[in-house]
Amino acid sequence: MRDKKITSVRFETDCSDLVDMTNNPMEWPTFTTEIEMYQRLREDFEDVSLSHIPRSRNGRADTLAKEARNKRYIFSHIDQTRIDGGAPRRIGSSATT
Repeated sequence: MRDKKITSVRFETDCSDLVDMTNNPMEWPTFTTEIEMYQRLREDFEDVSLSHIPRSRNGRADTLAKEARNKRYIFSHIDQTRIDGGAPRRIGSSATT
């Protein structure tokens, strides 16, 4: 993107926690590595924004999630309230893999 002289990047998400992570990183210690990666990304561009949008406006993410469920991809999810750290598991299944 920098090679193409793109200096402004805008991300939109329907996940309010993701926005909160970037605004209040000290409250999300489990995601320190990911937050640091995002902060390095911000340094590479003149303007980087991450904003919350309603789920109803996030049709692309909804489509990707439905396709992944149909193909039975395994997603990694970290649940900070679980002792095991939310080990990766198949969507729609309670068993860990």
